[in-house]
Amino acid sequence: MRLSPVFSGADLEPAYLPLLRLWTLRALAHCNGVANFLSSRGFNDAVLPGFLGFSQADRDDYCPRKAGAKLRRLLAAAEKRGARLPVDTVIGRNLAGLQHKLGLTDMDSEILHFVVIERLHSPLATALEHIGALTDAAAINVFALCLGKSVAAVYEAMDCRGKLARSAILGLDASRSYSFRTKVDVLEGLSEGLMLEQRDLMDLFVQSFTLSPAPRLALSDYPHLAQDAAILQGYLPGASSADARGVNVLVYGPPGTGKTEFVRALAAAANLRLFEIACEDSAGKPRSGKARFVACRLAQSLLKGPGGCALLFDEVEDVFSDDKRPLDGGNASGIKGWVNALLETNPVPCFWVTNHLGAIDCAYRRRFDYVLRIDVPPRSVRQRLIERHPLTQSLDAPWREAAASHRFLAPAILERAARVTTEACLASPALELAQVITRVMNNTFDALGVGRLNPSHQAAAPTFRLDLLNADCNLDSLCTGLLRHGEGRLCLYGPPGTGKTAFGHYLAEALDRPLMLRRVSDLLRPLVGQTEQNIAEMFREAGREQAVLLLDEADSFLRDRRGARQAWELTQVNEMLTQMEAFQGIFIASTNLMDSLDEASLRRFDAKVRFGYLDAAQAGAMFATLSGNLGLADNADALALLRTTSHLTPGDFASVARGARLNAPATSRELAELLVQACQLKKISPRTIGFTSYLNSTVS
Repeated sequence: MRLSPVFSGADLEPAYLPLLRLWTLRALAHCNGVANFLSSRGFNDAVLPGFLGFSQADRDDYCPRKAGAKLRRLLAAAEKRGARLPVDTVIGRNLAGLQHKLGLTDMDSEILHFVVIERLHSPLATALEHIGALTDAAAINVFALCLGKSVAAVYEAMDCRGKLARSAILGLDASRSYSFRTKVDVLEGLSEGLMLEQRDLMDLFVQSFTLSPAPRLALSDYPHLAQDAAILQGYLPGASSADARGVNVLVYGPPGTGKTEFVRALAAAANLRLFEIACEDSAGKPRSGKARFVACRLAQSLLKGPGGCALLFDEVEDVFSDDKRPLDGGNASGIKGWVNALLETNPVPCFWVTNHLGAIDCAYRRRFDYVLRIDVPPRSVRQRLIERHPLTQSLDAPWREAAASHRFLAPAILERAARVTTEACLASPALELAQVITRVMNNTFDALGVGRLNPSHQAAAPTFRLDLLNADCNLDSLCTGLLRHGEGRLCLYGPPGTGKTAFGHYLAEALDRPLMLRRVSDLLRPLVGQTEQNIAEMFREAGREQAVLLLDEADSFLRDRRGARQAWELTQVNEMLTQMEAFQGIFIASTNLMDSLDEASLRRFDAKVRFGYLDAAQAGAMFATLSGNLGLADNADALALLRTTSHLTPGDFASVARGARLNAPATSRELAELLVQACQLKKISPRTIGFTSYLNSTVS
């Protein structure tokens, strides 16, 4: 097989040529390379014979026996002359510095020198290729024969526990037999870099890791992570200076939530020099998981010591993946053992960052000192980001309020939308700023499959009056109790439109807390277990944001388990009950179907409040307000008509008010008729509605 390395023999300094001929002759004569080099009809290479000393006459009058005899004579003459590994060369000086930096032995350094020259010298590479496929033992034997060393000495240097392998500078691929160049792994780009004079040896490894840029944010920009930051800020400096090993922090969460910036800010606050594992090669192409893991092992060897360094390894999903396919397309053995060993022995603290925790097996997760989830920041932080951003500062308060309320507004989404909007509006001044940035954000939200930003809808929140809710308890007193204790679990039940959800909004405003409204569609997922995960995350998010959590149509997750037919129906109810029990905030479950709830859920509610239809006085008050808003005069006949129905709700008035924008009633009588029609469309159960009905059914 003919190789085409980047460099040929002419690129090397002349001091190497005697040793190169000796190595090449040894590879052919002692390592079974002759059989492939000398065929029955001629030399199996165009360049190698001339490099070794064969003349044109040897080519013209070729004879395998004569060629083999001359090869042995050339080897004997080269052995007699002898040749030493030159050290006063660019490669030699660089390798001497690298040997000192990594603490390599002379044997380690000589093996590395040999492999570097093989990568740069075409004739030597071709001679080694003629040997054929090599096992681990055969590869070690090739090193010993070519270098003139004992097999035992080479075996010790190439052991997986040796410094060459542990630093990931050089090692053997143990997955199967390969030719020499494929069997022996050397750090990508190292050979070429060693040919250049290096003022700083660390410049050799810029393709592997680089100094992290200064953070753009400070820890104060992550107030929702203050406790985690304080713990890590206290732990990391001591761990990095006390010669501790196995210091690892796993940081995970959705894309765009500021994980990388948080690590940079944390390292700066802890006075650590942070280096980042490169995700791209010199050509800008993505590096494989194995290549980046090799770079991490190298960085651990080079950065260890009293320098107060740390490493950031981003996008680690493919490193930890259990995918059995080779990570490098055919030349990669499994790295699970390497990962486990590194997580337990790494001398330099390392931050491992991922968007997908599911790709990391629990066997790995338990080896991290600290595991930190960074989610979309809570509303208070989103509000501050919007208020501080130069672009969004100029937008009106309703827009900023709506944007801050969007629970999927990650910092990266805001930053990118602002960048696109700025460029677009500078190029086209006629564009309206708020419309552009809203559209850019909504395009991203659509791609993520989440709700859109609707500032106009947010700004048009209806007014609310507590006295127009027909509840079976004192709502003012209930609000006072929740304000005093800061936690509670409420069940609001009753017919649709009676104001249960509106009361949740009112309560959040009265307690000066954000409202986190979730519906069944927000939580249900088709795969087994995903819905339960979403339920758990809903409560976690509410806790982080100190929000009033309102779950609409909660009966879907609290249904009586005695009627369950599928296993997932039970697990969803069980998960909801478990999370309710542990939640220390304010949780509101809203339902129209109180009599279908599981008995265990009823015991977990601190208060169960029934919202009924409006009484006559409340209906009259709402009618008077709506008539006045529509500019309609009072009419006794209209009020009399209104009293003929007893099933009016605040939702009916809201629905008729929306319809009046399209087709306004001419008189208050027409308005009353619209409200009566709304009631006539309802399907009113003849049974008693609510908690009393449920109790009666269970007693009987």
